[in-house]
Order: sequence, then C-alpha cells, then structure tokens
Amino acid sequence: MPRKKSLEPHLRGLVDLVSATLDEGTRQVESVHRRIADIPFSVLKKIRPIAPISSAVHMVEKKITHSAYDTVRLVAKVGAQAVHNVLPTDPASQGIAKPEYKLDHDAILRDKKKPRKP
Repeated sequence: MPRKKSLEPHLRGLVDLVSATLDEGTRQVESVHRRIADIPFSVLKKIRPIAPISSAVHMVEKKITHSAYDTVRLVAKVGAQAVHNVLPTDPASQGIAKPEYKLDHDAILRDKKKPRKP
C-alpha cells in the first residue's frame, strides 16, 4: 500500500511564509510611512514659534505609528503560532515510530455483534 503523503510540512511552510511576508511587509510599509510623515514635521520644525510643539507631536506620532505596525507584526506571529498549534503533527516527523500491531477490524465488529451477558 503506498504511503500517504502529509500536507502538514507544506502547510507549516506556507504559514511561516505568510508570517514572514507580513513581518517584512509591515516593516517596509512602516519605513515608507515614516519617510512621508517626516516631511511636514521637518517643515514645522523650521518655524521657531511652533518648533518645540511640533517636535513633541512628531515624537508622539512616531510612537503611535510604530506601535500600530508592531501590533500587526505581533498579531501575525501569534496567528502563525496558533495555526502551528492546531495543525496535526505527523508522528514520524517527530521521531515517533508507527505502532507495530495491526487492528483486526473484522474481529472488532464480531465482538460488537455478540450479545453481552448482563
């Protein structure tokens, strides 16, 4: 009887690929976001009366933006771990040998059909 191939390693690899893509993708988008958001703040910092306030607002904006992207990365990692936890594991891939016995299904069915003594 040919051995059935498991999709588990492929699914795990796909989950890891999606997780890594989300991680790197959010880093790239955050970098672009950062460069775009820095433009108006660099102009505002040149206006002396509002420079201290714009610097403080810029710092808060950076923290909030980073936290948002960091949260997306964290959720992607937690989601990947959750999927890994629910995927069935092939015992052979974990070094667990198959049982050496075979179930006699016919015998089990015969035993079920026998009347039980009270």
